[in-house]
Amino acid sequence: MEILQLKYFSHAAKTESFSQTARHFMVPTSCVSSSIKKLENEIGVKFFDRTANKIKLNEYGKIFLQAIDKSEKLINQAKTDIFDLSQTPFGEINLLVLTNRQKVTEAVSDFKRKYPKTSLNIRHQFQENLSTLHAYDVIITDQIISDTYFDKHFWLTEEICLAVHKDNRLSDKLFVSTNELQKEKFISLDKQSRLRHYMDVFFEENLLSPNLVIECDDPQYVRKYLSMGLGVTFFPKISWADHISNDFCLLRINEGLYRTSYIYINKSTTRLAQIFAQMLISTT
Repeated sequence: MEILQLKYFSHAAKTESFSQTARHFMVPTSCVSSSIKKLENEIGVKFFDRTANKIKLNEYGKIFLQAIDKSEKLINQAKTDIFDLSQTPFGEINLLVLTNRQKVTEAVSDFKRKYPKTSLNIRHQFQENLSTLHAYDVIITDQIISDTYFDKHFWLTEEICLAVHKDNRLSDKLFVSTNELQKEKFISLDKQSRLRHYMDVFFEENLLSPNLVIECDDPQYVRKYLSMGLGVTFFPKISWADHISNDFCLLRINEGLYRTSYIYINKSTTRLAQIFAQMLISTT
């Protein structure tokens, strides 16, 4: 029995999907399937009821999952005790960063300089079952997570502006109205982005349909297309503060449009992850 087998099983049990588990661990689905089969053979029972293209956790699997969850808490507690005893930070932190990537990146850099023996696993997209959130030590998002596994902390509120090229007809304005947005060509991140989600919700609430001319998955290219004058875009002033350019202007939307980000700390996480989260909270 190997730890990786247990991780595969735990994730698959919570999502009831070998393919989602494979994507999460970035391995072939066959690798997950064969690993879990070996685990089942070792224990002597099947943990999943298998049908065509579907798996469902059975009673044996539920018992085994409960045992794994308990063991993970014990292991995390042991890590905390060892950390406190040694006073030398080491170990691994799993981060889910859905907003304010730039500020988090700066915090990661500071943290690594201070604690060089640590490692961080960072993900910027989440497409899985909500139960798999428990695998993360710290989550940074503008979403509300109603889950007793996490402690919620307010982090920061930032203004979302409309960025327009300096030659745009709106560039001499300080404010832009909702109706004026309807007339513009928009550049946007793809639908996996929280900023894109925020934009979509804003337009839906205002009963408007944006003229989306460019969509991509990289903020760097969104800003590049903006500087080329190919359209306008929603621009978070704090998250993208280091990328403000003379090529474009930032306009307030109506009287100001804002989003709030939170830091969620897993209650069963290690002392190391708590130190990182508190460092991040202190950056505001």
